[in-house]
Amino acid sequence: MILASLHEGWHGTWSYHAILALLILLQLGGCSLAPVYENPHFKVPQTLGGANLTVDTRSDTTNVALSLEEQRFLGDFSPRFDLVPLVTQALVHNPDFRITVLQVQQARAYYQIEHSRQLPTLSANAQGVRQSYSAVDMQERYGQKLATVGIGINDFELDFFGRMASLSIAAQQRYLATRYGQQAARGALIAELLRAYTLERATFQAQAYYSAIMEDCAALMAFASSQHGVGLISDDELSRQRRQADQAQVRAMQAISDHDAARRALQLIAGFEAPIGYGTLEELQPSDHNDWGLRDLESTVLLQRPDVQQAEAELRARNADIGAARAAFFPTIRLSTSFGGASDSLQGLFESASRTWTFMPQLTMPIFDFGRNRANLDVAYLRKQAGIADYEKAIESAFREVADAIGVRPSLQQQDQREQTNLGRERLRIERMDKRVALGLQDRTALLVERISVEQMELEYLQARQALLLNRIALFRAFYGVHLSHAS
Repeated sequence: MILASLHEGWHGTWSYHAILALLILLQLGGCSLAPVYENPHFKVPQTLGGANLTVDTRSDTTNVALSLEEQRFLGDFSPRFDLVPLVTQALVHNPDFRITVLQVQQARAYYQIEHSRQLPTLSANAQGVRQSYSAVDMQERYGQKLATVGIGINDFELDFFGRMASLSIAAQQRYLATRYGQQAARGALIAELLRAYTLERATFQAQAYYSAIMEDCAALMAFASSQHGVGLISDDELSRQRRQADQAQVRAMQAISDHDAARRALQLIAGFEAPIGYGTLEELQPSDHNDWGLRDLESTVLLQRPDVQQAEAELRARNADIGAARAAFFPTIRLSTSFGGASDSLQGLFESASRTWTFMPQLTMPIFDFGRNRANLDVAYLRKQAGIADYEKAIESAFREVADAIGVRPSLQQQDQREQTNLGRERLRIERMDKRVALGLQDRTALLVERISVEQMELEYLQARQALLLNRIALFRAFYGVHLSHAS
């Protein structure tokens, strides 16, 4: 109808119907189905020096519920303080983990697309054709007015050589690979969060120790100044004491900066709304009975790790790609068919005499493609070889992570025990000195010097404890997703 209207208005004034049709086409051409763009909402403090957010926004934590194994580890790692809300908030907030979740959903959609191609698509179509000419002879020979409507299958490929099946298998394996990748990312995120939490708590405690050292050095400096005023110590001794006090003050200021940096690192992982700021390293448990017997486990248990299974799934997908590349050398058979009606008027479309049926098989055989199919097959083989190397690399990396974490653990445990024992003795000695000073039996300056020494030992024990806790977290990361028969 549009073509006829345009043709009638070609030699004269455009008709009302032609103008209306043109306006409708222009209007349809300007439509867009894209959603309205909105800037994403981000959650950071209002100022660069801000800390936690002041608003209370509750995130949906339905899809990030912790497993029993994760809850058990968090309970063993921090028996006094519940770390589940912190970990849950990190899984909700962390952009990297959200990307892995979206990648799984994308891979699932791609797999659905490839799988649906193995099944025929039923579609309906309607068409109207009106063609007229000014010349009478041309109008009699070529003029036509026809309306058709039908339902059928269009361009369905018969998968005689398994190309579509191979593509579907490859998409399925890549979907499984993304799921394993999401699980591996989840374990890495939890481990990184616990590591950041441990460092934040360690720097917070170190800040208190450095502040105590600074105060004791300031007290010694005051004693030194009074002694220098009456000529009991020299200028050099006073300068040495002032230098120690200045260094202690600088270290205390640096400890504040270190804690602020550790706190920001934790908030970057868990979000600025995450509940942080509780617990000490002494209240965390660096070991439990699950650590026993790890050296005697067979190395094949590492095949259960999500990153290793991800590499294996990707290798299976690349193996299926070879099947699809091989099938490209064989003929492609496509089928199109439809059933409907055809008439020169809309009223007669559904009469029995206007029924139509079409059947159009098509066979395509590659003859000369200038080596394209051969190159695609070579690429598929090379990608599989690279997948084998990636799979071997994942296993070797997993073995090294576990071996390193297990190998260094005995020395860290021994160092932690020795530092704790020595620190306990020194604390008792300081208590006895403090009592003697209170009774006037000992000089206070000697007590301050010894207190500074013990506070240095507190920092050394804090570092030993931190190293042992980080090793515990590394073991959790190394065995994440691995079922240990002796684990409770």
